[in-house]
Amino acid sequence: PSSQPSGDPSSQPSAQPSGMPSSQPSAQPSAQPSSTPSAQPSSQPSESPSANPSRGCENLRTDCGWGIFNPWTCRCDCAAGICFDGNEQCYLSCTETANNNPFGGCSPGWDCPWFPDQNGHCKSEPHPTQQFEIYRTSKECCDTHFSGSSTCVERSKASHPPFPWPIHFPGTPGERPFSPEIEINRESYWFPDLHNELNCFYGRNYEEWMLEDGYPPYYLFTDSSKCCQLWYPARSDCPNQGIATNPEEDYAAYYASSYPNNGYYFPDFTVNNCGFGQDYPAWMGSLGYERWYLFRKPESCCRKYFPMVKNCPYEHHTDVEHQQGNGYYWESYADNLGNLDAHPTIYNHTFYPDLHAGTCVNGTDYPDWMASDRDFKRLYLYKNNLEGCCKYWFG
Repeated sequence: PSSQPSGDPSSQPSAQPSGMPSSQPSAQPSAQPSSTPSAQPSSQPSESPSANPSRGCENLRTDCGWGIFNPWTCRCDCAAGICFDGNEQCYLSCTETANNNPFGGCSPGWDCPWFPDQNGHCKSEPHPTQQFEIYRTSKECCDTHFSGSSTCVERSKASHPPFPWPIHFPGTPGERPFSPEIEINRESYWFPDLHNELNCFYGRNYEEWMLEDGYPPYYLFTDSSKCCQLWYPARSDCPNQGIATNPEEDYAAYYASSYPNNGYYFPDFTVNNCGFGQDYPAWMGSLGYERWYLFRKPESCCRKYFPMVKNCPYEHHTDVEHQQGNGYYWESYADNLGNLDAHPTIYNHTFYPDLHAGTCVNGTDYPDWMASDRDFKRLYLYKNNLEGCCKYWFG
């Protein structure tokens, strides 16, 4: 399909922004594989790991439109700003999912979607915004958009962070560092966090422009006291000994010690309070908005966005971790069943509209023309979804 519209926040967010910037999807699940996949993946992980799927998806429709088919849950996961149609495929643009993150917590190159990049290969990121043509694997993406390239797949796989440990273990050929390429040769400095914690931090994840000519003497310091004296002389707790929010959250996978990436406190404008988790809107994790909207401490989020709210935050990191665990992004909508538990039986029923009878029928004796075209299949043949068929055709 062609590209699709979506909202986008301004390049300079206000202190009290709108609650409806980007766009995001929603969910309605089936069942789920093991909650405890292998703790030691191979040194060269596959893009399509088994993770002990609960059942096979062979007979289910896998063309998802503006989404990717999830082999672990046997359903489509839609791109940001896209919702299910009556056939549970990703063809409807929507705004009601603007404050969700469809792939929150995914790991690039593993279960994050792939999309074409302007550099002639495909990328896999946890917060793809304004990307509607997404794919399950780099090969699918390369075959569709860069079919003439013999290096697309190799370059695509080399572009994402290692999952969740280095792509090769230490001491082996091709070992990759725990740093994005842009930071590999950087030195560590004390630097001011100008938008988030308003304090001095130590590390390499400072903003790129701080390295440009004329800026280092004022922003990058070998002595923490010089940073504090220049930028935050009134703060008794300067410097901060913690880790600053990443200026580009798509790099977070490089620093994650295990799957998945860290959650953050963030302003939830739907309830006018600060929440916690990996389910913040995707736009908050991209294009530099991290510094404005993602916080490691609850008081920082509350003080900046909801200083008058007494019960801020309404979610705490211990509550979320207890409720959701530290699993794959699709565990948020799928039943968490163990390897030895009985999984539900999925029947591959086909429903189609009988226009003369005014109802939907379960069977495979539909007219041949209903299956003669991809669009006809989507409109007339409904897999295991009697309600979707009836709602679309007969109200």
